[in-house]
Amino acid sequence: MDEGDRRRHHPSPDELDRFLLGEMSPRQAAPVLAHLIHGCAECQRKLEPLASVMLGAPSQLPEPSSESSGNEYDFPLFKAFASARRYAATRAVEKERRVPAVSAVKQAAASKPPAPGASILEAKGRDWARCEWLIERCHALRHTDPESMVLTATMAVVLAERLQPGLSEPAALADLQAYALAELGNSQRIVDNVADAEATLSAAVDRAGQGTGSPRLLAYLMDLTASLYTDLRRYDEALQLRDAVYAIYAKTGDRHLIGGALISKGFSLINALRAEEGIPFLTQGLAMIDAARDPKLVMTGVFNLIWSLVECGQPPQADSLFRLSQAFFSTQIERIDAIKCVWLEGRIAAALGEGEEERAERCFREALASYEEVRMPGYVAMVSIDLAILCLRTGRNAEIAPLIEETIGAFRSFGIHREVIGTLLVVHEALKKSQVTEALLRTAGTELLSALGYKEQILG
Repeated sequence: MDEGDRRRHHPSPDELDRFLLGEMSPRQAAPVLAHLIHGCAECQRKLEPLASVMLGAPSQLPEPSSESSGNEYDFPLFKAFASARRYAATRAVEKERRVPAVSAVKQAAASKPPAPGASILEAKGRDWARCEWLIERCHALRHTDPESMVLTATMAVVLAERLQPGLSEPAALADLQAYALAELGNSQRIVDNVADAEATLSAAVDRAGQGTGSPRLLAYLMDLTASLYTDLRRYDEALQLRDAVYAIYAKTGDRHLIGGALISKGFSLINALRAEEGIPFLTQGLAMIDAARDPKLVMTGVFNLIWSLVECGQPPQADSLFRLSQAFFSTQIERIDAIKCVWLEGRIAAALGEGEEERAERCFREALASYEEVRMPGYVAMVSIDLAILCLRTGRNAEIAPLIEETIGAFRSFGIHREVIGTLLVVHEALKKSQVTEALLRTAGTELLSALGYKEQILG
C-alpha cells in the first residue's frame, strides 16, 4: 500500500477511542498518529474538541533536550495518561508494600539513643538517615497537611544543624542542611508565612554555596524561590528563575525533570494570568514526565491545563479533558483536591452555558459549602464570584448580595486580606445601586485571583 493509500485508510471508531485513551501500544498508535498529523480533517473532527488542543504544535517553547525516546507516541497528554493509567493499576499494591517499610523507618526515627559503647560514627549515621527521612516526609505532607510539614521541616533543620563534619565531607553536610532549609522555607510559604519563607530560602541558598555545587540542588532552590516570587506577584523574576531551572535540567538529559520544569513554567504563566501562554508549556511538559515518578505532578499539570482552557474560552475542550481525566484524578485525590475538582467542574459547566446552568450551580454550592467547612475564605470568595455571575446570567440578582456579604464577613472574621475586602466592597456597592454587571464581577474575580494568588496548590 503506497503512502496515499495509507493516508486514506481512516482508523475505525474503536481505534480512535483506544488511541485517545492511551490504550494502544506505540506500534499500534504510530499509524493512527501519522494519519492525524498528515491532516485528516474527518478524523480530527471525530476527535474534537481534543484534537485542536493535543495535535497543535506548541509555540515559543525552550528547545527540548536532544535526547529522544524514539517513541512516535510521544506527544502532549496522551503519553502522560498512558503512563498514569499503568501506574494507577499498581498503586494499591505498591502502597501496601510501602506501609511496613514506612513503619520501620518511623520506628527507627523514634528509636532510643545508642547504647553506651555504640560508636559515635553509628549515631551520626542514624541522625543523617533520620534527617533524610524527615526531608522526604515533607514532600508527602505538602498536599495533605501543610502545618505538619512546617513541624517536620523544622525537625529536619534542627537535626541537620546538629550534625558535625566527620561522617562525610563538609560539603555533603552543607548540601543536606540546604535541602532541610529549603523544605522549611517552602512549608512556610505554603502556610502564608512569606516573610520567614524568603529569609529561610535565602539561608538555604547561602548554605548550598558551601556545598558540593550540585546543579540539581541549585535548580531545586531556584524552583522553590520561583514559587515564592509567584505568590508575591513578582512574576518576571519567577519566570526568569523557571527558565534557569529548565536550562539546568536540560543539561542533565533527564526527560522527567525537563518536563517538570516546563510544567512549572506553565504554572507561573497561569499565575500571572497569562493562561493562553501557559498551555503549550503544560502540554509539552506532560508529554515528558514519568507518572510513576510523580503522579501528583501529572494531576496538577492536567488540572491546570483544564483550568486554562476554561480561562481561554475553550470550555468544550476543557469538558472533554475533565471527563477523560476523572478516573486518574480519583487515584490521587485528597480532600482539598476533591473540592477543587468540584469547583472546576462548575466553572466548565458555567462556561458551556445553556443547558449546563443547573450542574454549574450544584457544583458551585457544593464547593462553597466545603470551603466554608475547611475555613478557607480565599476560596470561598472566588467561588462566590463564580456563583454570583451565574445568578446574574439567570436573572436572580437578589441572591448575589447575600453571597458577597457572607464572604466579606468571613474575611473580616479572619482579619486578613484587606485588599480582597476592598474588591468585594466595590461589588457590594454596585449591587446597592443596581449597577452590577458580569464585566464587573469578572474583573473582581480576576483581582481576587491576583490578590490571593493561585499558589499552585489552588490548582492542584
